[in-house]
Order: sequence, then C-alpha cells, then structure tokens
Amino acid sequence: MNYLQLLPLLLLILQSHEVHMNTIERNQNCAWSCSEGLHCKPRPYSPLSEFHCRDQPSIRGVFSNVMLSTALACEERKCSLKLRIATSVNVTGDIRGVLACADSAGMIGHCQIYTFGRVGRGNATGKQVDVQFKCVPVRPGQHMFVTLKTIPNYCTAMQSQQYIVPECSHEGIRDSIAECITGKLAYTVDKDRNTLTVKVTNAPEDTDYNLRLCHKRSVICAGEGPHRTIKSQHLQKTIMLQYSKALPCLCIEGWPARVDARRVQVCPFKNNLEELWSGITYDFNKEELIWEPLCPVKVSVSLCQVDGEKSCRDLGNIFHSKGEKVIFSSVDPHPTLCTKFTTEVGTWIKCPFAKGNFSVWTAKMTSKNGQQWAEISTWVKANFSVSVCEMKPSSKCKQIEGNKSQTLSVDKMKPTVFNLSKNACEVCVCIQVQRVDVHFSVPVLQCDLQCLNWCRDPERSHFQEIEKILLSAVIFLTVILAAALLGRLTIKDGDRKRKAWMKLTCHGTNH
Repeated sequence: MNYLQLLPLLLLILQSHEVHMNTIERNQNCAWSCSEGLHCKPRPYSPLSEFHCRDQPSIRGVFSNVMLSTALACEERKCSLKLRIATSVNVTGDIRGVLACADSAGMIGHCQIYTFGRVGRGNATGKQVDVQFKCVPVRPGQHMFVTLKTIPNYCTAMQSQQYIVPECSHEGIRDSIAECITGKLAYTVDKDRNTLTVKVTNAPEDTDYNLRLCHKRSVICAGEGPHRTIKSQHLQKTIMLQYSKALPCLCIEGWPARVDARRVQVCPFKNNLEELWSGITYDFNKEELIWEPLCPVKVSVSLCQVDGEKSCRDLGNIFHSKGEKVIFSSVDPHPTLCTKFTTEVGTWIKCPFAKGNFSVWTAKMTSKNGQQWAEISTWVKANFSVSVCEMKPSSKCKQIEGNKSQTLSVDKMKPTVFNLSKNACEVCVCIQVQRVDVHFSVPVLQCDLQCLNWCRDPERSHFQEIEKILLSAVIFLTVILAAALLGRLTIKDGDRKRKAWMKLTCHGTNH
C-alpha cells in the first residue's frame, strides 16, 4: 500500500478538533473576500477539479489562523444559520489557489475554489494571503468537517477541522431560527377535575400548533392519548387536557405542526414524588412483593418493619433503581412489613399489607383445665420459629432463661400445637412466632393468656392489688362488727330473761 495515500487520513486525525462557539455573529459579511491589493477570484467547483495529493515535503504549514464561526443571516423577520470559513494562506512555490470543502452526514458537500490571478500570484508569492470563503448554509447542532487544500493539491499542506454548529438551546438562535422556535406553554391546574388548561405563546406565525400529554422517560416523552391541534388563526385560545394521575413525569408537550419540529415540554407535577410509591403489588403464588415505577426515578428501595409511628427497622437487601422494576422474592406478608423509598429529597414508607387480611398464617392462644398452649395454622406449608419470652417489666419480649427457640413445620390446613408450662400465668409470658422459610418476615407476639391482663396494664394491676387488700380489710372488719353486734344482742336477751325470772320469783313469794 502507498503510504502517501494514507497521509491525508493521518493529517485529518491529528489536526481534527472540535470547536464550540459561544457567540453568534449577526448579519456579518458572508461574501468572498481576499487580502487588499491582491487579485483573488472564486472559481466554480467540479469534482473533476480534485486530484490525488502529490508529495512535496518542502511545502508545509501553508494554512494558519483557520477560523470557523456561525453567522446569523436575517432578512426581515426570517433568519438562517451560515458557516463562515476564513484562513490565512502562506503562498509559496507554484500554489495557484486554495480549495475549502464543508461536509456533514446527510448533506451534499459544499466545496469552493479560490484562485490567485497570474499577476496576483506573482505579487503574492512569499506572502500571507487572508481569505474568506462564501458562507455555507448549516442547521442547528450540525457536525461539520471542513477540509482545506492547496491547488495543486500537496499532501503535506492539507488541513482538516471539525466544527459543531450551536444547538437550538443557544440563546443567540433559539428565538430567531424558525426550526428552533417551539413556543412557550403556560398552564393552570384544576385538581378537583383533574384538568390542565394550557395557553400557547410565542409560537411560530402562520403555523398550526399541536398539544398533548405525555409521560417523560429519559429523552422520549411517550404520548398519552391523541394530540390536540390549534389552528394558526386561533393560537390565542386555551386548550383543556384531562389527566388521570398527577405523576411527576406527566408533561405537557407542544410543537409546531410541521415535519421534524422541535418540541417543548413542561411538567406540572415534577415534584409530586408521593404518587410514585403507590404501585406496589403482591403475588401470593410466588410470594413476591413487586414495585414497578410509573416514572423514571433514582431511588433506593428496601423492606422494613414498622416499630412505632415513625420508626421502621430495616430488614436488609437494598435495591437501587433508576426506573427499573424492583422484586423482593420470598416475602411473608404482614401488616407491619413495609417498603421504604429513599431519594435525594426524602424518605417515604408505604405499608401495602396494613389494610386487609393478607396473612397466610395465624397463631392464637388457648387454655383448658389450667393448661395453656399456642395453636399455629397456615394456608401454605411453612416453617416457624417459636420462642417463649417475658414481657415484664418492659414492653419488649425478653427470652426466658432456659427456654430455647423451637422450629415447627406446619402443614397446609393442619394446625400445630405448642404447649406452654402450667406455671405460665406466674410470669408475664408471651410467645414470639416468626416464619423462617422465607427471606423477609417479621416476628409476631401473642400474649393472649387470660391470666396476663395485669401484665399488659401495670396500673390496673396495682389498683387490683389495692382492691384485694381493701376487700380483705372490709371483710375482716365486717366479721368483727358482726361478732360484736351478735354478742351485744346476746347480752341484752340474757338480761331480759333474768329480769323476767326475777319477777316471777318475787311474785311467787308474795303469795
């Protein structure tokens, strides 16, 4: 392979660089120009004008001060973007002119030839000639590749640069170029009727305008229902759009009714993250807790057990989602089992089992003839850990020394009994039951022994003790009073009998 043929490509790679312009030149001169006093002439370009480059090591560094910039050309109220190409040419040897080509993917290349006249060439030899080519029409955001060559085409003199035309978001063109004008959207929200009233301003003239609701997912905004079209003569009217749920990714999208028109979006509920945490479902067959976000959101999701009004104890396994579905496998449903969502702005706790009977097993306390036991029933075959604990003096379950946890295997619809000792009523005994054949479960306390009411209400038990003492005292005093009263009655009756006998005796003597 001829290495000279690869040289232009190497030069292209080495010399190529990107240029981002922060300023837009308005109504600048876009015509041909050349250094004053020199005879420079544009010549029509033909593909036949191009030849393979020739090697001439002594000719290099011909082009300097290459300037690529964007110009805004306006006629009345219509403006367009142009690419300006200017350079300085160090004319040496038999260089008769320069060639500039501006290419971009999806467009026909623009090539221009500038020649130095016979008289001018003699005057220009050994001098620096400043050249500006005629501006090339471009579009916002277009990637341009500009190549400069000499005539004749010397391999070592060729130079290439890459240039990116500013996007429509650039403040210098967004309100001036027709394809950049999207209009502005103003809206009011009626939460009671779930409606958005939209008004369009600063829309392109003489063009119909489209409006719709959409769900924004990264770059794409997926439409929700058909769009509404406002005729160009009625752009001052308002349009009412109905929505079903106030999601943070629900947006109003508007665009001029023309092909490839840029679109503008406003999202009225972008801070309403609360709506995202409601999409929780549970599959009883697979025992899976599933959360599928209705909008893309960067969030950490975990399961926790509610402990009080504000506290929720983490159960491990935190999932980090950026809009993907989150699945917790092997979950035992329970009212205190909740889902915790954490974002950069806050934390939310949702308890999907708090309402309704979702539990697949139950444990209840039963007693008969002084014997206490727990009965565990389940709708699926499951394994349980059961431990005996004491609630007194605190409200937490403290395992009784010497009582180890036991594991019970319970068959579907076949209750299993866990016996308690006969002295269970002598202490504040409870049982703690937890399913152990799943990844996520919470312990459940059962303290339903009839003899333990005083354990759960210490103040009441205190008053009950006082009542017992007072009752004993009242009974004791009642017995004493009754005995005293009975003794008094007995003495009085004896006195009456004695007096009657004495009367009878005295009466008999008198006779």
